[in-house]
Amino acid sequence: MVINTGNTQVNDMESNKKTQLIDVDVHCFLGSLDELVPYSDEWLQKMMNFGKFSNSFLTSQTAGAFEFPKTRYHNPNHVLRLDATTPSGGVPGSDPAFVGTDLFDKFETTYGILNVGHGTMAPYHNVDVTTAYSSACNDWLYDKWVNVDDRFKIDMVVSTVDADATVKEIERIGKKPGVVGINLQNINIPLGKRHFWPIYEIAEAYGLPIVLHPDSEGSGEYSPSQYIGPASTYMEWHSSLSIVPMRQINSLICEGVFERFPKLKVVFVEYGFSWMPHLMWRLDKNWKALRDEIPWVKMLPSEYIRRNIRLATQPFEEPFHPKDLVTLVEMIDADDMLMFSSDYPHWDGEHTMDIFAHFPDDLKHKIFYKNALETYRF
Repeated sequence: MVINTGNTQVNDMESNKKTQLIDVDVHCFLGSLDELVPYSDEWLQKMMNFGKFSNSFLTSQTAGAFEFPKTRYHNPNHVLRLDATTPSGGVPGSDPAFVGTDLFDKFETTYGILNVGHGTMAPYHNVDVTTAYSSACNDWLYDKWVNVDDRFKIDMVVSTVDADATVKEIERIGKKPGVVGINLQNINIPLGKRHFWPIYEIAEAYGLPIVLHPDSEGSGEYSPSQYIGPASTYMEWHSSLSIVPMRQINSLICEGVFERFPKLKVVFVEYGFSWMPHLMWRLDKNWKALRDEIPWVKMLPSEYIRRNIRLATQPFEEPFHPKDLVTLVEMIDADDMLMFSSDYPHWDGEHTMDIFAHFPDDLKHKIFYKNALETYRF
């Protein structure tokens, strides 16, 4: 049954003052791997051993570790909020109706953009498996989430190791209503390399942003260990995540991606943003001295960043003086770059709006609503 929330159409949403909040990072989880069986052929079911991991999967999710097909860091205090466990005792984020009441109704959310929380297989070495798994996951996302509540939108899952397969998957479902972005994953090919350019071409044509979210870092033979080697603990890994977008934005800028694809948006979710001033200033300074090396970069790197890069707010790095957050945004003219994310139901997500207490109303409107509306394909 479809739950119609009564929201106005997107082209009228600017005049809707009652509810204006787009959450760009809501995590949904499989209650069991067997939920993918209806969307999988017999070969994928055999390769994934569906039917043999259900109980261990439920346990591992509440512990914060999905062990198949790659090793993950373990949060000793749980990655998922235990108070978000479903009424039936299921995995947090696995019940659309409960997410609707526990998150959307609480925040008066207009739209929530789903990023799968149970792990993707984007960097997996078996290209056929990762392609089939991604398609099954997308069909599951659409049937279980988008079709039951019009507030749910999705970042479709794709294969990172096979650009041709990703293009075909975007052609298959990329124009369906409710598909608003493309969930790409980090592998040991920097994002600026031409391996990804066919994906960028169709993403730009379809008006779909590329979304990067922590998942595959440090896992699998195709994935970088944050470029300096693997962390020893969950805290070390989690605290070092900002290294990833800094390196990837460098690649996107210096390889000329945004000169080639000027309308493409790339969104970094769950990496924070307080590192951005350093990156902008350093890139601009070096470009002025070294731009003969990269003549295809026509503008200051910071100008490309403001035009093409978007950042989710969570996790907020909280300064000693909360008002300094506003100063940080003003320092780099980032008011068009930031978008609200709750990161539900993760342990470190935003559970209140207190962090925005010192933000002026016009900036909050952009962060809560306008920037996401103009970035994703609504």
